[in-house]
Parts: sequence; structure tokens; C-alpha cells
Amino acid sequence: NAEPKEAKLYFQTMYELIYLAFLSDSTRVATFQLGRENGEGPHDLLSLAVGLHAAHHLTHEVKKPDGWKNLGTYNRYQAQEFGRFVQRLKDTPEPTGKGNMLDNTFAMHGSASSSFHLSRNYPIISAGGKNLGFNNGRYLKFGKGNEDNQAGAGIDTDSGWQGKVEVEELPLTKLFVTILQRLGVETNSFGGLTGSLSI
Repeated sequence: NAEPKEAKLYFQTMYELIYLAFLSDSTRVATFQLGRENGEGPHDLLSLAVGLHAAHHLTHEVKKPDGWKNLGTYNRYQAQEFGRFVQRLKDTPEPTGKGNMLDNTFAMHGSASSSFHLSRNYPIISAGGKNLGFNNGRYLKFGKGNEDNQAGAGIDTDSGWQGKVEVEELPLTKLFVTILQRLGVETNSFGGLTGSLSI
């Protein structure tokens, strides 16, 4: 009976349900979206559960005292729970004897926007997928980046996402195409865009 208002238990229960669905081979694909696109939802309750304000406001309060520290506390908790889930997959041997569940699972943890509602320069953590051809355990930066035009957290205007992009950036869809290809799907496009990543 885990409900979003019991945020920590709810968060852990959702990861456990995904794990059990994989373990029982009920599904081989799962998506867990913690917060709605409007910035509200269970993730706001999760930030309250770790002693902070609603999550959406944390990103707009980084310039206040302890702002970055608070956002870091919230993000660290989410990353730790993702790590716990990944470790659970790693600790589960495959029935075929070919490695563990993590070797045959590609797990990804990220955000709906990178900085002030921007859809570029996404920070993403990936794990697993060794038997699918993924090589994790490294930091990768794709494209030239757009640090000069990135709006920083704490800006309360629309200037960030309306700013001109001076450099070419790689769309996130290239990662999705790469994942699909590694899973055996014969495609070179996702969401109307084409191409994959060399990873």
C-alpha cells in the first residue's frame, strides 16, 4: 500500500516492482517517471521526505543560502536509490548462467530538463547492458556543449530557453536510437530525427 505521500517507501516500492517484473520476465521494458512535466507529483513529496521544499522550487532557489546544497541532497538521494536498484540487478544471477541481470539490462536515470526547462545538455546516468554492447563506467560529453547559452538554475525568466543556440548539439534522440539498435530493433530514427551515437 505504498502511496506517493509516503515518498521514500513509494520510490523504493516502484523500483522493487520493476525489479520483480524483470525477475519474473513479466516485461523486459519499464519506465518510471517520478514527476510530471509540470513540475508536480511524487517527486515533490520525495523532496519533502528528505526535509526540503517541493522539488520544483529547489531548482529556482539555488542562489539562496544552502540552495545548491539542498538541490544536491535531493539529487543525491535519487541517485542513491537508482544505485540501489542497479546493485539489485547486479546481485541477481541470470538463470542461463550468462552473467547477472544487470549485464542484460540497460538502465538509465535522468531528468526532463537539463537547466531551466532546456532540452539540451541532459545529464544522464546509465548502467548495465554489458551483454548488449554498452561500456559504462566513464564520463561522456556529446556535441560541443552550449554552456554560454545555458540558463542557470535560479533564473526566473524565459531567457534561457528562448536564447539563440550558437553551437550544434546532438539531440537526445541519438541516444534512444542507439539503445534501440543495441536491443535489436532495426531503426535509424526516433521522434522524427535520425542517427545514433558511437559509444
